[in-house]
Amino acid sequence: MIFEGVKLMVVGMTTVMLFLCLMILFINFVSFLTRGSAAREIAAIAEERALQALNRKKSKEITSEDADEDIAVIAAAVAAYEGERFAKSIAV
Repeated sequence: MIFEGVKLMVVGMTTVMLFLCLMILFINFVSFLTRGSAAREIAAIAEERALQALNRKKSKEITSEDADEDIAVIAAAVAAYEGERFAKSIAV
C-alpha cells in the first residue's frame, strides 16, 4: 500500500517537473522569436520618454513666462473691481 503511494507521488512529481521544464523551454523559444519586436518596442518607448521630457521642459519655460502675464491680468482685474467698488461707495 505504501509502495503504491510512493510510486504515485514520484510519477505525479515527475509529470509536473517535466511540464514545468517544457513550459520554460517554450517561453524561452517565444522570447527568442520576439526579440526583434521587443527591441523596437523598447526603442519606441525610450524615444517617447525623451520627447515627453523635452515637452515638459518647454512647458516649464512657457509656464514661467505665462505666469507673469497671468499675474498682470489678475492685478488689472482686481484694480478694476476695486475701482468700481470705490466709485459706487462715493456715489451713494
